[in-house]
Amino acid sequence: MRGPFLRLLFLVCLVPPLWAQPERPSLPDPVKFLNTFGQVANMTRAVLEEMGYAIERDDRKEGKITTRPYEFITGSLTASEVDKVAVRQDTLTGNWIKARQVIETVLEIVSPNETMVTVHANVSALNRDVDGTEEWVPLDSRGTLERRVLGRISVKLMGNDDGVRERKGFWGQKPQPVDPRRPRLPIDPAR
Repeated sequence: MRGPFLRLLFLVCLVPPLWAQPERPSLPDPVKFLNTFGQVANMTRAVLEEMGYAIERDDRKEGKITTRPYEFITGSLTASEVDKVAVRQDTLTGNWIKARQVIETVLEIVSPNETMVTVHANVSALNRDVDGTEEWVPLDSRGTLERRVLGRISVKLMGNDDGVRERKGFWGQKPQPVDPRRPRLPIDPAR
């Protein structure tokens, strides 16, 4: 009696992961600013340039500012870095060689003193197949890049830029002096 019950329980636990829903990106909504179109367009361009993007197209009549493709990772860590900003399709075989992103902002006039900004991030990764063929594969953005750009624009337009500084990771820190009085090796208290 116990054997068939355990087999049935095992199958019931195994079935839900097989029908798991694919991960859906969480893209941010457009943001409406109480500023004129010109102010928002100028600030959007300045923020993109400040973040290190080169502007490829600035069409004020159409209300679009687009950056050049920016390769943000190359090498063996490409897959893990892509996972932070996009949803990968694991159905592809081969290796992920590098990844790039293009940021596109769409500016819309709501009223003379109100402008709506939408940010789209187009992320793609270079996949090298086993036979040596390479192909840029478009990926679905998670919304991380869009939130980052919209947040910077908001901070700049609100005038609260004083407290915002780029956080430095371990490699961006200055070297710390070593205290010569502190022992380098742990001292055994039994000695």
